[in-house]
Amino acid sequence: MAVSREQVVQELYARWLGAVALIAFSAALLAFILYAGGFLPTFVPLEALPALWRLPVGEYLARTGAPVGWGWLRLLSYGDYLSLGCVALVAAVTLVCYLAVLPMLLKLEGRLQAALVAAQIIVLLIAASGALAAAP
Repeated sequence: MAVSREQVVQELYARWLGAVALIAFSAALLAFILYAGGFLPTFVPLEALPALWRLPVGEYLARTGAPVGWGWLRLLSYGDYLSLGCVALVAAVTLVCYLAVLPMLLKLEGRLQAALVAAQIIVLLIAASGALAAAP
């Protein structure tokens, strides 16, 4: 029985999805253990969070000095921001899988599917860039 183009792409996507999701989940679990266990310093003290959670975002940012946009990347040495980075990694799983299957679609001459995947990659990158985000 011949394997269809769709099956080849689905199997490649599934392999990447399984591997990248496992890596992202493992990283998130480790980051949480480091954060909750107190092994890393925190940017916002854990005991201050209940009082800060109820604040509007502008006031939260002013009181904590938390960065906006991609400024959080420079804070990955803090447990709370390392955990945030792992959430971003989990969110990037789909993007990584799309990037993995795009060359296969082009090789198998799945032009329409490749165009759709490329469009989804562009949308995800624009969304991640914050280019369309409202000011806090």
